[in-house]
Amino acid sequence: MASRRNSAIERLIAYTETAAGIFLAAVTLLVFVNVMLRGASSGLGDFLNWITGRTDMKFVLTIPEWYHLSCLALGVCIFWGFAATSYRNDHIKVDILWDWVGPANKRLIDLIATTSLFVFLLVFSWMLGVKVMSGYGSGEATYDLRLKLWPFHFVMALGVVFATLLVAVRLSRIARGVNVEREHKLEHIE
Repeated sequence: MASRRNSAIERLIAYTETAAGIFLAAVTLLVFVNVMLRGASSGLGDFLNWITGRTDMKFVLTIPEWYHLSCLALGVCIFWGFAATSYRNDHIKVDILWDWVGPANKRLIDLIATTSLFVFLLVFSWMLGVKVMSGYGSGEATYDLRLKLWPFHFVMALGVVFATLLVAVRLSRIARGVNVEREHKLEHIE
């Protein structure tokens, strides 16, 4: 039963990392293609000016809403990446005090830190839910293509909700004395 639960959590983490990776690839591709289009179209404008002997021709191609789309996709990437990072505790941290104390105090520090993160994520999830509902009700949209913003905010909020769920699992495992970290070995306290 526990191994099935662990594999389900590992699959959920793998899905969150995959989603973050897909959105990061989308941001990279969007920016790259837009820069290439701008550079090529600017060069084409210069070529047309040279052929015709004019200097006033401007020719610029760009992907509509590329900047807004890349910012929104980057937001999704960050929040979904945050979900897996929060569970695995793979983020940058300063563990000087943690390294100096014994197993019981290590567990106490982990409990306090993870509880603080869990409370923060609960509030963050709630506020993002409010933002999604506000955007849905107001009909906020991008300027050029009039793309609704609430679906992007909804996907971002899902990433934070997954982070909250994974941190809750992490917190329960720490409370039970289960080793939840790859690099730190937590000893069971008796």
